[in-house]
Amino acid sequence: MTVRKLALLAPFVFAFAASPALAADAIDGVYVDSGGYVEVTVAPCGQARCGKITRIIRRKPGESDRDAHNDDPALRDRPILGLTLLSGLQWRDGAWRGEVYNPEDGNTYRSVVRAGTNGALEVEGCLGPFCRKRIWPAKSR
Repeated sequence: MTVRKLALLAPFVFAFAASPALAADAIDGVYVDSGGYVEVTVAPCGQARCGKITRIIRRKPGESDRDAHNDDPALRDRPILGLTLLSGLQWRDGAWRGEVYNPEDGNTYRSVVRAGTNGALEVEGCLGPFCRKRIWPAKSR
């Protein structure tokens, strides 16, 4: 290919590389939480991305299969299976930004989510300036 043809194609290549639609595909998939307790499926939900618990691999010792730690007493009896952990994820400033719900403490945090190495998902939950990152490996096939 000549230099001139490459120069003509460059804007299109960069436009597609920076496209949120392509970035959106980068996090869709099935992951295992960092403790190995549940599978989380990340997929489109409206104009955003969400992550729901789609399988319980094993229960935490002493924990039920309900959202027992939720701050809202009316939600404490809802099943963990099907629970949305990641919500409202939208591509901004080089990452997926939204919220992450932690059923271990019943709180929702500001989140930053990125595609990690080896197909993993990097999930960061933040409260004010303090953040905690977890790596969710891709589910083995």
